[in-house]
Amino acid sequence: MSASELANREERPAHVSFERIPVEDKVASLREGRFVAVDVDYVNVTPAYSKDCFRSKATTWFAQVKQDVNAGRTPERWLEIWQEAYSRWLNGQEIPLNGTPIKGWGLISPAQQEMLIRINCLTVEDLAGANDEGLRRMGMGSMDLRNKAKAWLQSVNDHGPLTMEVAALKTENNNLRTEIATLVDQVMGLSAQVRAMAVPLAEIPASAEPIGVADILDTAPPAPVRKQRVPRSE
Repeated sequence: MSASELANREERPAHVSFERIPVEDKVASLREGRFVAVDVDYVNVTPAYSKDCFRSKATTWFAQVKQDVNAGRTPERWLEIWQEAYSRWLNGQEIPLNGTPIKGWGLISPAQQEMLIRINCLTVEDLAGANDEGLRRMGMGSMDLRNKAKAWLQSVNDHGPLTMEVAALKTENNNLRTEIATLVDQVMGLSAQVRAMAVPLAEIPASAEPIGVADILDTAPPAPVRKQRVPRSE
């Protein structure tokens, strides 16, 4: 790995899982004269690319992680990821992976997929950020796998905003089509109402007399003035 790649490589948080184990309460067992157990939550921590897994009481481990965060040894974002995973586990929900799962990623063969999962490289982001130990455990073709993961993530990051913009334009276009269809229906409805209110010419009686001024003014028109004839003088 070059110096620039080493400087830009993002460390990946360890993968965690939780389990509840009955642990003997020795004080209660001595007091009652029988085996008394209490349920204790444990965390299993497996660093990426590592086959090592260590177990600790969840409360003790989280307390240590918080100290490491305060001392700058562990990113605060990792603590948030692990706390969310623990919360989901307590609620009976599946713990999501931090990234795009390697399982089902269509750019590698099934054999490569199984190999990566076996060495706890569980996400594409894990693969893209693989350290020397991870590359060594992947074996032949590890550099190609890492480069493929980097290129894929870069493509997703480059096209992500464009994809969102296209999706927004499609939504806006669908809304405009709906509005236009609604306006067309309204115009058609108004046209039907106008046609229903109109009186066809064929229904007007042929003997209907024309409407005169008197009908409009409701008064009789003034009688015409007759001019008187003035006799001529002889």
